[in-house]
This record gives sequence, structure tokens and C-alpha cells, in this order.
Amino acid sequence: MGTYMKILGELENVAGKIDESRLQGMIAKIQDANRIFCVGAGRSGIVLSAFCMRLNHLGLQAFMAGGIPCPGAGKGDLLVAASSSGKTPGIVAVLAQGKSAGARIVAFTTTEEGGRNLGADLPLIIPAPSALVNTDNRVSVQSMKSLFEQTVFLLCETIVCVLKERMAVSDVDMAARHANLE
Repeated sequence: MGTYMKILGELENVAGKIDESRLQGMIAKIQDANRIFCVGAGRSGIVLSAFCMRLNHLGLQAFMAGGIPCPGAGKGDLLVAASSSGKTPGIVAVLAQGKSAGARIVAFTTTEEGGRNLGADLPLIIPAPSALVNTDNRVSVQSMKSLFEQTVFLLCETIVCVLKERMAVSDVDMAARHANLE
């Protein structure tokens, strides 16, 4: 249990460093968007897939960029990206296309520079390792970018809880939108 408690401590430490005003800004942009497109690669993409599903359970129109189905993004739409480095070529390219079509961008990343690389209108900075090889074990005992991915997941769950309350969506409403062909 020692490692488990260290991981929980890491999550608590990072949570204490999240800019609440940026998180609230991200929530407002998601709520105001016509449609939401989630963009991520690898494990960050998996986390955003779960987030995309929950946004649909809330009654919002959300899609995984590049998924099926996925309409084109445009003015009034929002792209939600997760890239720890802010340099993932495929993500940068998709976001540039979305921005040129008139969509706005919010991003989970580890540095302000990463937010600029992603073209984010609002970057949410997560102070966690961003490299595949974690050379700073003082920050995290976990491998690679696990602390970043876990924090993104918990922030996405937080966003869903806040939106659920603001939009007055009940668990019954959400369950009615849940898949019934499983």
C-alpha cells in the first residue's frame, strides 16, 4: 500500500497546483460550445474518449476527432485536447485544422509553451512529467506520463460533475443516454 499512498499523494499535490480560474473557464467554454471534439493520442486519447462519452451522457454533442461518426468542426465548436508535451504532431495538426475552421481550443498540457504549441485559447497546466522517460522521480514514482493522464481523468470527471449540476441533469437523464446495446 506504500506505493498506492505515494500515488494518491502525487495526485493531491498536483491538484493543489491547478489554476481554478482556468478550470472554471474550461468548464464555461465546454458548456457554451455548439459541439465538442476531443483530441488526444495514446493513453491521453483513451482518457478523453471516456470524457467524450460522459459529455454525451450529459446531453451534449461530443465526438472523438477522427472517430466515426465525426462531423467537421467550425465556428462555435470547441476542441478539447490532451497532450502533456504539447508537441504531438498529429494532435497539433488536428488542432490547427480546427482552429482554421473557426473552432476554439482548450487543452490539458504540462507547460504554457505546450499550450502555445497546441494553439490553445485556454491551456490548463498540469505540473506533471511530460516525457516518456521520467527522469525526475522527485515529481512522480510512476512511469512515463501516468501522473498527467490520471490528473486529466480526474479533472474530466470534475468537469462532468460541475456541468451535471449546472445543467440540472439527473442520473436518470444520463442513464437514459447510456448505451443499451452492450
